Amino acid sequence: MEKITYHLPEELIAQFPLDKRDRCKLLHLDKSTGGLSEYLFSDIVKLLAKDDLLVLNDTMVQRTRLYGVGGQAGRRCEIFLVEKLSEEEWICLVRPGKKAKAGDRFYFSAREYAQIVAVLPDGSRRVKFTGARPEALMEKYGHVPLPPYIKREDSIVDRKMYQTVYAKEGFSIAAPTAGMHFSEELLEQIEKMGVELCRLRLDIGRGTFKPIESKHYDKHKMDAEEYWISKDAAKQINKAIKKKRRIIAVGTSTMRALEGCFLKHEEIIATHDETNLFIYPGFEFKVVKAIITNFHLPESSLLALVAAFAGVEPILNAYQFAVTNKYRFYSYGDAMLIA
Repeated sequence: MEKITYHLPEELIAQFPLDKRDRCKLLHLDKSTGGLSEYLFSDIVKLLAKDDLLVLNDTMVQRTRLYGVGGQAGRRCEIFLVEKLSEEEWICLVRPGKKAKAGDRFYFSAREYAQIVAVLPDGSRRVKFTGARPEALMEKYGHVPLPPYIKREDSIVDRKMYQTVYAKEGFSIAAPTAGMHFSEELLEQIEKMGVELCRLRLDIGRGTFKPIESKHYDKHKMDAEEYWISKDAAKQINKAIKKKRRIIAVGTSTMRALEGCFLKHEEIIATHDETNLFIYPGFEFKVVKAIITNFHLPESSLLALVAAFAGVEPILNAYQFAVTNKYRFYSYGDAMLIA
């Protein structure tokens, strides 16, 4: 099957978060009819039912973007940490890459710097940090890793808003954005309705932005991402499956963790594992009955996932409706419930 796409006017890409998380638009796509209805996100309580199981990804976004000065040209350079190799060394994305050669040092202060150890085949760098542990450098100097389609520098506001209110721990370089619409008050209201909440963790890596370069989906390989499911969470989910209750995934990362685990074990187990599951039309869902998600990039793996869940034509109709009605798109944009 060829890649799914649509036309998005650039002005609809949200550049800033709303002041209140739960005041964005919510488009409900009825899976059974293809019908569309509009709400505010805070009205999601009208679309949930007692005994629903809402599964959240409580990973935490880290401030993984550092800026150092140095190299042969003595210029500012972005060092983006993506994978820990040891206490001192990480795999990083470095920009501008042509100015970052093996042996170059980039300073954060007089005694704190990063040195390029090696240039890897995919263009990333193996980087050694000196003067402080990388985690301490991120805490001290790190910037929020806003995605490339947000055309501005990060701010103090992003430290709060580019994170879910229930983020607990982990190392994600992008937010599980569907969850960012929930306020603490809204979650409390949902629980009072009798909706059960469940948490797992999937750390979102750079693969979330990896373009599908092949013309057809079956040629694309997803990067693996780590996930954790606790004993309590596995028990909650398996109980809901057995009783045929509605399991709602908050976000595509939650969906991939649940379906990836079930595909491998034919049940949900307590585990620390990784998944490179690529969900595209034709995939048979075993766990999730509904999904809360944002609006995704054309030709992306995330758009393929929601098209697999709702159907290609209903998704394209919903996206065209959202474009026509000037919804806000991507990470800080509006939300969608497919149920």
